Amino acid sequence: MKKFRSLFTAGLVLFAFVFTSCEDDEVSSPPLVLTTSGGEIVLAEGVGDYTLEGSVQSEAGVAEVRLLEVTDDGNFQIGGALTSFDDPGLVSFSFAITGITDTMVVRVEAIDVEFHASYSDDITFIYTPVEETPLTEAVAATWERVGGAAGTGLDMFGLKWTDNLKTVKAVIEKDGAGKLVQLTGEHWDTVETVEALAAAVGEFDGIDDYRGVSAMESDTYNDILATKVGDDYYLIRVIDAVVTSAGDGSTSVTINIEYKSAVEDGEGAVE
Repeated sequence: MKKFRSLFTAGLVLFAFVFTSCEDDEVSSPPLVLTTSGGEIVLAEGVGDYTLEGSVQSEAGVAEVRLLEVTDDGNFQIGGALTSFDDPGLVSFSFAITGITDTMVVRVEAIDVEFHASYSDDITFIYTPVEETPLTEAVAATWERVGGAAGTGLDMFGLKWTDNLKTVKAVIEKDGAGKLVQLTGEHWDTVETVEALAAAVGEFDGIDDYRGVSAMESDTYNDILATKVGDDYYLIRVIDAVVTSAGDGSTSVTINIEYKSAVEDGEGAVE
Protein backbone atom coordinates (compact mmCIF):
# COMPACT_ATOMS: atom_id res chain seq x y z
CA MET A 1 0.00 0.00 0.00
CA LYS A 2 2.81 2.34 0.84
CA LYS A 3 4.45 1.53 -2.47
CA PHE A 4 1.19 2.26 -4.35
CA ARG A 5 0.87 5.66 -2.70
CA SER A 6 4.42 6.52 -3.67
CA LEU A 7 3.76 5.58 -7.27
CA PHE A 8 0.47 7.53 -7.32
CA THR A 9 2.17 10.60 -5.89
CA ALA A 10 4.97 10.34 -8.45
CA GLY A 11 2.37 10.10 -11.21
CA LEU A 12 0.63 13.25 -10.04
CA VAL A 13 3.93 15.13 -9.96
CA LEU A 14 4.78 13.95 -13.50
CA PHE A 15 1.32 14.94 -14.77
CA ALA A 16 1.61 18.38 -13.21
CA PHE A 17 5.05 18.84 -14.75
CA VAL A 18 3.87 17.84 -18.23
CA PHE A 19 0.76 20.06 -17.99
CA THR A 20 2.79 23.02 -16.80
CA SER A 21 5.37 22.46 -19.53
CA CYS A 22 2.66 22.41 -22.21
CA GLU A 23 1.30 25.71 -20.92
CA ASP A 24 4.78 27.26 -20.97
CA ASP A 25 5.42 26.03 -24.57
CA GLU A 26 2.16 27.41 -25.97
CA VAL A 27 2.85 29.99 -28.73
CA SER A 28 0.72 32.56 -30.49
CA SER A 29 -0.60 32.18 -34.01
CA PRO A 30 1.41 33.89 -36.79
CA PRO A 31 0.20 37.35 -37.88
CA LEU A 32 -2.63 37.63 -40.40
CA VAL A 33 -1.79 40.06 -43.23
CA LEU A 34 -4.66 41.48 -45.26
CA THR A 35 -4.60 44.06 -48.09
CA THR A 36 -7.51 46.17 -49.32
CA SER A 37 -6.67 45.31 -52.94
CA GLY A 38 -4.99 42.30 -54.43
CA GLY A 39 -4.63 39.92 -57.32
CA GLU A 40 -3.79 41.61 -60.61
CA ILE A 41 -4.07 45.40 -60.78
CA VAL A 42 -3.91 47.04 -64.21
CA LEU A 43 -2.73 50.62 -63.77
CA ALA A 44 -4.25 53.47 -65.76
CA GLU A 45 -2.40 54.53 -68.90
CA GLY A 46 0.90 56.18 -68.02
CA VAL A 47 0.38 55.81 -64.24
CA GLY A 48 3.37 54.36 -62.40
CA ASP A 49 2.34 54.98 -58.76
CA TYR A 50 0.08 53.09 -56.39
CA THR A 51 -0.67 53.22 -52.67
CA LEU A 52 -1.10 49.78 -51.13
CA GLU A 53 -3.08 49.66 -47.89
CA GLY A 54 -4.10 46.95 -45.48
CA SER A 55 -3.89 45.64 -41.92
CA VAL A 56 -2.13 43.06 -39.75
CA GLN A 57 -3.75 41.17 -36.88
CA SER A 58 -1.39 39.58 -34.35
CA GLU A 59 -1.94 37.75 -31.04
CA ALA A 60 1.65 38.32 -29.89
CA GLY A 61 1.91 41.85 -31.26
CA VAL A 62 3.45 43.16 -34.48
CA ALA A 63 7.13 44.05 -34.44
CA GLU A 64 7.66 45.00 -38.09
CA VAL A 65 5.76 45.38 -41.35
CA ARG A 66 7.55 45.79 -44.67
CA LEU A 67 6.87 45.79 -48.40
CA LEU A 68 8.74 43.34 -50.62
CA GLU A 69 9.19 43.14 -54.38
CA VAL A 70 9.00 39.55 -55.56
CA THR A 71 11.48 38.68 -58.31
CA ASP A 72 13.09 35.58 -59.80
CA ASP A 73 16.22 36.45 -57.83
CA GLY A 74 14.44 36.72 -54.49
CA ASN A 75 12.40 39.19 -52.46
CA PHE A 76 13.74 42.70 -51.99
CA GLN A 77 12.51 45.29 -49.52
CA ILE A 78 11.02 48.47 -50.95
CA GLY A 79 11.49 51.57 -48.81
CA GLY A 80 11.59 51.52 -45.03
CA ALA A 81 9.86 49.12 -42.64
CA LEU A 82 7.10 50.12 -40.22
CA THR A 83 8.15 49.47 -36.62
CA SER A 84 6.12 51.80 -34.38
CA PHE A 85 2.44 51.05 -33.68
CA ASP A 86 -0.23 52.41 -31.35
CA ASP A 87 -1.86 48.98 -31.14
CA PRO A 88 0.56 46.13 -32.03
CA GLY A 89 -2.36 43.71 -32.03
CA LEU A 90 -4.09 45.43 -34.94
CA VAL A 91 -1.89 47.46 -37.26
CA SER A 92 -2.94 49.44 -40.34
CA PHE A 93 -0.33 50.06 -43.03
CA SER A 94 0.05 52.16 -46.17
CA PHE A 95 2.92 51.82 -48.64
CA ALA A 96 3.42 54.29 -51.52
CA ILE A 97 4.85 52.50 -54.55
CA THR A 98 6.38 54.71 -57.25
CA GLY A 99 8.24 54.28 -60.50
CA ILE A 100 6.32 51.27 -61.84
CA THR A 101 7.31 50.93 -65.52
CA ASP A 102 6.63 47.24 -66.16
CA THR A 103 4.90 44.28 -64.52
CA MET A 104 5.74 44.29 -60.81
CA VAL A 105 4.88 41.75 -58.10
CA VAL A 106 4.84 42.72 -54.41
CA ARG A 107 3.81 41.25 -51.09
CA VAL A 108 3.59 42.57 -47.53
CA GLU A 109 5.53 40.81 -44.77
CA ALA A 110 4.66 41.07 -41.06
CA ILE A 111 6.86 39.82 -38.20
CA ASP A 112 5.56 39.57 -34.65
CA VAL A 113 7.48 39.89 -31.38
CA GLU A 114 7.93 36.09 -31.30
CA PHE A 115 9.67 36.29 -34.70
CA HIS A 116 6.88 34.61 -36.64
CA ALA A 117 6.70 35.93 -40.21
CA SER A 118 3.60 35.99 -42.39
CA TYR A 119 2.90 37.32 -45.88
CA SER A 120 0.01 38.77 -47.77
CA ASP A 121 -1.06 37.25 -51.06
CA ASP A 122 1.08 38.39 -53.99
CA ILE A 123 -0.17 41.50 -55.80
CA THR A 124 0.72 42.04 -59.46
CA PHE A 125 0.82 45.56 -60.91
CA ILE A 126 0.65 45.85 -64.69
CA TYR A 127 1.96 49.09 -66.17
CA THR A 128 0.09 50.45 -69.19
CA PRO A 129 2.28 52.73 -71.33
CA VAL A 130 0.88 55.88 -72.86
CA GLU A 131 -0.16 55.24 -76.43
CA GLU A 132 1.93 57.51 -78.62
CA THR A 133 1.08 59.01 -82.00
CA PRO A 134 3.73 58.58 -84.69
CA LEU A 135 4.75 61.46 -86.90
CA THR A 136 4.26 61.21 -90.64
CA GLU A 137 7.08 60.62 -93.06
CA ALA A 138 8.60 63.90 -94.25
CA VAL A 139 6.36 65.86 -96.62
CA ALA A 140 7.91 68.34 -99.07
CA ALA A 141 6.53 71.89 -99.24
CA THR A 142 7.59 75.42 -100.25
CA TRP A 143 7.31 78.89 -98.79
CA GLU A 144 7.47 81.57 -101.46
CA ARG A 145 7.51 85.35 -101.45
CA VAL A 146 7.40 87.32 -104.69
CA GLY A 147 8.45 90.95 -104.44
CA GLY A 148 6.53 92.73 -101.71
CA ALA A 149 3.62 90.27 -101.61
CA ALA A 150 3.00 88.19 -98.52
CA GLY A 151 4.62 84.79 -98.50
CA THR A 152 2.54 81.73 -99.33
CA GLY A 153 2.48 78.21 -97.92
CA LEU A 154 2.93 79.20 -94.28
CA ASP A 155 -0.64 79.36 -92.98
CA MET A 156 -0.96 75.74 -91.86
CA PHE A 157 2.12 76.14 -89.69
CA GLY A 158 0.72 79.23 -87.95
CA LEU A 159 3.35 81.45 -89.61
CA LYS A 160 3.51 84.43 -91.96
CA TRP A 161 6.16 86.05 -94.15
CA THR A 162 5.49 89.68 -94.91
CA ASP A 163 8.92 91.22 -94.51
CA ASN A 164 12.49 90.78 -95.65
CA LEU A 165 14.55 92.60 -93.07
CA LYS A 166 16.15 95.36 -95.17
CA THR A 167 16.16 92.78 -98.00
CA VAL A 168 18.86 90.82 -96.17
CA LYS A 169 16.92 88.14 -94.26
CA ALA A 170 13.52 86.53 -94.69
CA VAL A 171 11.50 87.16 -91.55
CA ILE A 172 9.22 84.21 -90.74
CA GLU A 173 6.88 85.32 -87.94
CA LYS A 174 4.27 83.73 -85.74
CA ASP A 175 0.74 84.22 -87.02
CA GLY A 176 -1.66 81.90 -85.27
CA ALA A 177 1.00 79.62 -83.84
CA GLY A 178 0.90 79.40 -80.08
CA LYS A 179 4.63 78.79 -80.06
CA LEU A 180 7.54 78.81 -82.51
CA VAL A 181 10.89 77.27 -81.52
CA GLN A 182 14.16 76.53 -83.24
CA LEU A 183 15.40 73.06 -82.33
CA THR A 184 18.73 71.36 -82.95
CA GLY A 185 19.66 69.35 -86.03
CA GLU A 186 19.36 66.02 -84.24
CA HIS A 187 15.68 66.55 -83.45
CA TRP A 188 14.74 65.91 -87.08
CA ASP A 189 15.88 62.28 -86.83
CA THR A 190 15.28 61.53 -83.16
CA VAL A 191 11.78 62.97 -82.65
CA GLU A 192 9.41 60.28 -83.93
CA THR A 193 6.12 60.89 -82.11
CA VAL A 194 3.77 63.79 -81.50
CA GLU A 195 4.32 63.36 -77.76
CA ALA A 196 8.10 63.66 -78.15
CA LEU A 197 7.65 66.71 -80.38
CA ALA A 198 5.33 68.33 -77.84
CA ALA A 199 7.93 67.70 -75.13
CA ALA A 200 10.66 69.31 -77.25
CA VAL A 201 8.50 72.35 -78.00
CA GLY A 202 7.80 72.70 -74.30
CA GLU A 203 11.48 72.42 -73.41
CA PHE A 204 12.80 75.13 -75.75
CA ASP A 205 12.23 78.85 -75.37
CA GLY A 206 9.82 80.32 -77.88
CA ILE A 207 10.92 82.85 -80.50
CA ASP A 208 8.85 85.55 -82.20
CA ASP A 209 10.38 84.98 -85.62
CA TYR A 210 12.96 83.00 -87.57
CA ARG A 211 15.56 84.88 -89.64
CA GLY A 212 17.88 82.14 -90.78
CA VAL A 213 17.33 82.39 -94.56
CA SER A 214 19.06 84.91 -96.78
CA ALA A 215 16.81 87.04 -98.98
CA MET A 216 19.77 88.05 -101.14
CA GLU A 217 21.36 84.85 -102.38
CA SER A 218 20.52 81.19 -102.79
CA ASP A 219 21.91 78.86 -100.14
CA THR A 220 21.40 75.53 -98.38
CA TYR A 221 20.31 75.12 -94.76
CA ASN A 222 19.54 72.52 -92.15
CA ASP A 223 17.54 74.54 -89.65
CA ILE A 224 14.93 72.69 -87.59
CA LEU A 225 11.83 74.58 -86.48
CA ALA A 226 8.67 73.49 -84.70
CA THR A 227 5.33 75.13 -84.17
CA LYS A 228 2.28 74.49 -82.04
CA VAL A 229 -0.96 75.51 -83.73
CA GLY A 230 -3.95 74.86 -81.49
CA ASP A 231 -3.54 71.22 -80.51
CA ASP A 232 -1.38 70.38 -83.55
CA TYR A 233 2.41 70.24 -83.73
CA TYR A 234 4.64 70.57 -86.78
CA LEU A 235 8.31 69.64 -87.12
CA ILE A 236 9.89 71.63 -89.96
CA ARG A 237 13.26 71.34 -91.69
CA VAL A 238 14.44 74.29 -93.79
CA ILE A 239 16.42 72.70 -96.64
CA ASP A 240 17.43 75.50 -98.99
CA ALA A 241 16.33 78.78 -100.56
CA VAL A 242 16.39 79.94 -104.15
CA VAL A 243 16.64 83.69 -104.72
CA THR A 244 15.83 85.11 -108.17
CA SER A 245 15.63 88.69 -109.45
CA ALA A 246 13.10 89.91 -112.03
CA GLY A 247 13.72 92.52 -114.68
CA ASP A 248 11.72 95.10 -112.72
CA GLY A 249 14.14 94.80 -109.82
CA SER A 250 11.86 92.73 -107.62
CA THR A 251 13.19 89.66 -105.85
CA SER A 252 11.50 86.29 -105.39
CA VAL A 253 12.58 83.94 -102.62
CA THR A 254 11.48 80.29 -102.57
CA ILE A 255 12.25 78.35 -99.38
CA ASN A 256 12.12 74.57 -99.72
CA ILE A 257 11.12 72.76 -96.58
CA GLU A 258 9.89 69.38 -95.42
CA TYR A 259 7.73 68.76 -92.41
CA LYS A 260 6.30 66.05 -90.18
CA SER A 261 3.09 66.11 -88.17
CA ALA A 262 0.51 63.69 -86.74
CA VAL A 263 -0.72 60.61 -88.56
CA GLU A 264 -4.51 60.59 -88.88
CA ASP A 265 -6.38 57.27 -88.62
CA GLY A 266 -3.20 55.37 -89.36
CA GLU A 267 -3.40 56.29 -93.05
CA GLY A 268 -0.52 58.75 -93.14
CA ALA A 269 -2.73 61.78 -93.77
CA VAL A 270 -1.83 64.99 -92.02
CA GLU A 271 -4.21 66.43 -89.46
